[in-house]
Amino acid sequence: MKQALTLLNTLIIGFAAVVWTDTGESSDPVLADREMPAAIVSSCALTQAADSGICHESSFDRRWVAKTVRGDLFIVTNERCTGSDCRAWLVEKTEAAATTLASFDATFRLHEVKGGYPVIESYTGMSATEGAYSRYEWNGKTYDRTASRLVYNVDGTECGTREECRHAANEAIAQKQVDRAVRIWENVGGVSWI
Repeated sequence: MKQALTLLNTLIIGFAAVVWTDTGESSDPVLADREMPAAIVSSCALTQAADSGICHESSFDRRWVAKTVRGDLFIVTNERCTGSDCRAWLVEKTEAAATTLASFDATFRLHEVKGGYPVIESYTGMSATEGAYSRYEWNGKTYDRTASRLVYNVDGTECGTREECRHAANEAIAQKQVDRAVRIWENVGGVSWI
C-alpha cells in the first residue's frame, strides 16, 4: 500500500511538472553567458577600459522577470558596477535569440501588467538636490518613455516635484519648522535668505 502511494505521488508530481511547463521548456528559465546580447557585453568592455579591471560576461546578474508570448524576460545588471552611472537591461530570450528591449538606470522598479511586459520606472540622480523619474511602457513592439518628472531632494530626503516641495515648505512653516522650510525654498526655488 505504501509503495502504491509513493508511486501515485511520483506520478502526480511528474504530471504537474509536465503541465506546468511547455514541451521542451524548463520551469526555471536561464539566460546563459553565450546568449547575452552583444550590446550588453560590449558595455562590459567599456567598463573594463574605464576602470582597468577584468570584466567577463559572468559578472552580469540575470534575474527572470516574466513569461511572454515570444519567450522569457530577464533583468540584467552588472554586478561590478557601483555608483550612479550603472545601467540595467530588460532582455527577452526567444527560441531564436536574446534581444535587449530596454536599457535604463539601474535604480528602478518594475510594475507587472497583463501580457508579461512590465512597466519600468527608473530613477536618475542628476545632482545632490535633483533627480528624475522616467516611466517606460511596452507599445507592442518596443519600450517608449511615457512620462518623466523632475524631483528635488533637500537634506537627503526627496520632497517631490517643485509644487510638492512648495507644499512641503508650507507645511514646515505651519509646524514651526522654519529652518526646514528655508532649506526647501533655497534648494528648490533658488531663494536666498539673509
